[in-house]
Amino acid sequence: MLDPTSPIPLYYQLKTILLDQILQGKWLVGEFLPSENELTKQYQVSRQTVRRALAELQREGRISTHKGKGSLVAQPKLEQDLLRFYSLARSFSKGPHRVSSRILHRDRTSAGPVVARHLRMQATAPVVIISRLRYLDGEPIMLETSYLPSSMCPDLEKESNLEALYDYLEVTYGIYIRRAEEFLQAVSPTPEEAYHLKLPQGIPVFLVERISYTPKDQAVEFRHSVIRGDRFRYKVELH
Repeated sequence: MLDPTSPIPLYYQLKTILLDQILQGKWLVGEFLPSENELTKQYQVSRQTVRRALAELQREGRISTHKGKGSLVAQPKLEQDLLRFYSLARSFSKGPHRVSSRILHRDRTSAGPVVARHLRMQATAPVVIISRLRYLDGEPIMLETSYLPSSMCPDLEKESNLEALYDYLEVTYGIYIRRAEEFLQAVSPTPEEAYHLKLPQGIPVFLVERISYTPKDQAVEFRHSVIRGDRFRYKVELH
C-alpha cells in the first residue's frame, strides 16, 4: 500500500507499484490495467494521483492509454547499446523477431556537399542512395537512407533484395565494416516520416547519423536513420 507519510509523492509510489506488477507479469502485453476508478478505490488516492501515475508510465513507454477504453501494457522498448556496433538485421534475425524491409527509393546520383563531406569525396562524385522502411514483426520502426560511393559498389542501385545491406556488401563486393561513428539526437518527425512510421501524434523520433568505415579506414556509408522514440531506447554502461 501507499505511505502518505513518505517524502516520495503518492503518484510516484503508485507508479512504482504498477510498474513492478507489469514487470512481474501480472498484466501481459496488450492486457488492460484496472480502471482509474478501481485504482482509486484500491489504493485510496485521488483520481488526479492515479492519472499522474499512469501518465508517467505512458511517458516511459510502459503503457498506452486509449480514451474511453483504459490503459494497456505496451510492447517493451527495443534496447540499443551505444557502445556496440548495431545492425537491425543481425541483431534480431536470429531471435524470435521477424525483420523485414521495403525499399522506398534506390538510385544513383551526385553526392552533393553534405554527403561528400561525410564520405570524403568530391561533391560531383556518384553515390548510390537507398531508402528503406524497416519493420520488426510487421511494425514499421525505422526509416533508413544510406549513401554509398558508387565506385565501391557498382550497380548496387539495381539490387532489389537488400534485407541485410552489410551482409550483401560483404558477399558481393568484399566490403567489411570495421567501425562506425554515430551522432544521435531527439527530433520531431516530418509529416512524411510520421506517415511511413505510422507514428501517433506527438511522438518524437531519434535521428541517428552514421558514418561507416572499412578496415583501411575508408568511409563506405553515410546513413541517415529516423527511429521511433516510442519503440526504442538507448543504453550506455559507465565505469
